[in-house]
Amino acid sequence: MVWLVIGGSAILAGLIQSMTGFGAAVTMMLFAPHFFSMLRAPALVTAVCLGLSAMLVWKFWRLIDLRRTTPLILIYSLTSMAAIQVAASLDLRVLTIAFGVFLTALALYYLVLAKTVTLRPTPVTGAVCSVAAGIGAGLFGTGGPMMAMYFITVVEDKQAYVANLQFIFAVTNCINVLVRIQKGIYTVDLIPLTIVGILGINLGKVIGLRILDRIDIALMRKIVYVFIGLSGILTVVGQL
Repeated sequence: MVWLVIGGSAILAGLIQSMTGFGAAVTMMLFAPHFFSMLRAPALVTAVCLGLSAMLVWKFWRLIDLRRTTPLILIYSLTSMAAIQVAASLDLRVLTIAFGVFLTALALYYLVLAKTVTLRPTPVTGAVCSVAAGIGAGLFGTGGPMMAMYFITVVEDKQAYVANLQFIFAVTNCINVLVRIQKGIYTVDLIPLTIVGILGINLGKVIGLRILDRIDIALMRKIVYVFIGLSGILTVVGQL
């Protein structure tokens, strides 16, 4: 059963992330905790998502803005590593519910005020989003929504949005997997499931990219905000 669930959720995750730029981890984290602890589930999901981000970076690498992404990666990585270090001592169920409520409120805020509220691509804005994303990635394996919120408002081209977001995820997911290996959280027995997940998530990617070609940046913004809210709701429901 675990093989079928991880593979199936990975296909859905790949479809969603290739369309919206994020969401794969949140999608898989709705299912993985039913088979693994809240320490091991994010480890598996992060490794699977790394397989998708790496492939999307390969496809869109010419559109990556290293000057914009490098500082964000550094802040994101340091924050997520710190969060991983303290994760074992925290009540992750309560924190995950709080995180889901936060995402839902954030999405409603931007959906209602989307025409009057925008994020400016300043160092402070990027740093705040990176810290929030790093905490989410380190504790729950789901750091995408905050980084998506930042990039969808400061990048006008939908493919550049996907490229820069996936580059950040690829680098930070790689670092997070290495940290989890060092901490003994990601272990050898997770490798077969990781491979199944990577195959599934890239199958979903193929479907999602075909849909991406048919939508514009304005529609993508709405999809991102809606999915952030849906991610928050499903995150809370998954912990009840």
